[in-house]
Amino acid sequence: MSSKFLDKLTFSVVPFRSAVKALRIFKIAYTPKRLWNGIKIVASMYVSKLIRRPVVWGIPPILMVEPTNICNLKCPMCPAIVGKRVLHKGQLKLNHFKALMDEVGSYVFQVQFWNQGEPFINKEFLEMVRYAKTKGVMTITSTNGHFIPTDEKAEEIVESGLDQIIFSMDGTNQETYEKYRIGGDFNLVIESLRRLSEARIRLKSKQPLIELQFIVFKHNQDEIDDIIRLAKKFKLDRLSFKTAMVYTPEQADTFLSAEQKEEVYKLEQDKVERKNGVPNWCNRLWLNSTVNWDGTVVPCCFDVDSDYIFDTLFTNGATFRKVWKNAAYQRFRRQVISNRSAVEMCNNCTEGMPQPYARIIELEDM
Repeated sequence: MSSKFLDKLTFSVVPFRSAVKALRIFKIAYTPKRLWNGIKIVASMYVSKLIRRPVVWGIPPILMVEPTNICNLKCPMCPAIVGKRVLHKGQLKLNHFKALMDEVGSYVFQVQFWNQGEPFINKEFLEMVRYAKTKGVMTITSTNGHFIPTDEKAEEIVESGLDQIIFSMDGTNQETYEKYRIGGDFNLVIESLRRLSEARIRLKSKQPLIELQFIVFKHNQDEIDDIIRLAKKFKLDRLSFKTAMVYTPEQADTFLSAEQKEEVYKLEQDKVERKNGVPNWCNRLWLNSTVNWDGTVVPCCFDVDSDYIFDTLFTNGATFRKVWKNAAYQRFRRQVISNRSAVEMCNNCTEGMPQPYARIIELEDM
């Protein structure tokens, strides 16, 4: 059986072999209810693809939940800095998250704590992790690494039960790092990596799996060997290399090499599109959904300005299960199935790309 075929079984950029390894680390309760829901939603996805109209059984196995859209950095292409939501910032309340988990926690497999913003800015974030773990859910977050100031904080993260943490660090020295992570402190991130790695060893825990994410820009592409050495030094688990996402031709000129622009993008005046176009299909509309800090439910993280709000939880009595199958969500699925390129945000989306936009490397294999 080919590795490419197996990789498709994960429905993500995570290679099959890496996914299997992670099962030894992640703590998920494989209950009959959770497994049956997974079977139903995947089956309905394939039925929908076959008949070319949306059929939805069950709820998504993966839920993206945004702890906050506030961030301490000023990354120039981040929607938290330049998007329309910049004027509407806040933090998810713990009681709202608990209500969401009480409704769907026994069905979903994974909660992704991110979207826009830095999760650790929300002081209740680790309480959310702990509550999700009481439901038997796998938990994962992504951080810029500026909020693990002490060994005690590192141990608190390990003891929370967090299954995976992704550190975003796109450079191997302060000069390169701050070209994109504006306002960031490279040495502080390094110390955070060290603290968390050592805390995991002290507490004899496999969790969280630590992944170091490196977005490849033209100004740091010569540092790949250095970042591999750094990841090995701190006994991390994974490295991921991602292609930078740009929204304007000016950003492409500033951050992408000529080779990256040629391989990935089609640039026309003030417009940026994926070179290969987008298929009239998206797995995310069955496998994932996104709940922002304010309760708005949107299709995915590519809806950076919340242009497609299906409803709002927490305030008007709406439940996620009803929103997931409501008329607005179904209209959006029909639009994507019939003419996805007409949805502007989809034209710069990684879903359905011929090659994964991220390459994941297991450090123990190197």
